Amino acid sequence: MKEFGLTPEQTRIMFSYQYNLVQADIDNEPDFDKKNLKRQWLTKWKDSTELFLNSQITASSPRGTSFDIITDFTQLKALVKSSLIPPLTRYLILLEVTLFQPYYPLGDSSDEKFKNLKIDNEEKLTNKVRFFAKTLDIDPDSVYRFKYNYKEAIQGIKGGVNPWLLGAVGAVLLGVVAIFATPLIVGLLAPILAPGLSGAAAVSAVLAALGGGAIAAGGFGMAGGMAVVVAGGSILGAGAGVGVGALFGQSPDAALTQAAKLEAAIKEIIFIQKDSRKDQKIINLAEIIKQLRLAIRSLEDKLDELLLEPEKNHQEIENLKKAIEYLKKALGRIQDLM
Repeated sequence: MKEFGLTPEQTRIMFSYQYNLVQADIDNEPDFDKKNLKRQWLTKWKDSTELFLNSQITASSPRGTSFDIITDFTQLKALVKSSLIPPLTRYLILLEVTLFQPYYPLGDSSDEKFKNLKIDNEEKLTNKVRFFAKTLDIDPDSVYRFKYNYKEAIQGIKGGVNPWLLGAVGAVLLGVVAIFATPLIVGLLAPILAPGLSGAAAVSAVLAALGGGAIAAGGFGMAGGMAVVVAGGSILGAGAGVGVGALFGQSPDAALTQAAKLEAAIKEIIFIQKDSRKDQKIINLAEIIKQLRLAIRSLEDKLDELLLEPEKNHQEIENLKKAIEYLKKALGRIQDLM
């Protein structure tokens, strides 16, 4: 659904908030060696993210177009203030910034030295995101609701895990990214997530995009200048079978996190927003349910194709079955919200 799509400039803004969030964690870090490692990771992440952003430039883009991360927060605030960003899009950006978990693998030999890095102070970083919310003209308490609703959705969809245990949700998010840190898997995903890139550049760009919450919109046939799909929008519509079927075939947890983000977005944006008209809420929710059903059918079609060669596709079949199971549970939970 195009409502969950961001333009290249909006995607740049989202990644710029994430950059400044990591910079805040670095400023909070008391250990000199860890602070230095975190700086190194952030530099690599910035370079990889800019590779992804600039891979979205097409022949129809204005000449000289370039998308670089905005590292100066004053400039970022000014850009957001002067940009005509729809209210829904602002909430989607905030959701992805709220759930962002830095220090994940970026696909090269230096990943090993970053693997033990963690956010120094979650409470301070949450307060930073609440400050970011104000610059997006959003109630800062939305940050708390996003966190709660996302964790509750993970538990409800997956079952058997208490997401309030320390690190449980972060482990799911990092695990989703880590599984793609192989040239073979990234090779499958690069044409969808980072068109025009290959080799090491494709690996780092794909991993940076996934970790930042962005899935390129090209695989969904979206028009209107949309660059990426965020906040669970990748599991909506028949395009999901083509656009993210390969993703879910490698890790069902990718479907889990996308479904949980979608539920968190629905609860906050469609139901909690007091200035939304009731009839508009119902129409939007009904359309989301319709699109999620289409996505499940599309993935089931892909599963049928894989089942033609069960031995060859054994692991992908099992992963896709689990992903479909998660999406069906998510569908039931969203239907219960009506």
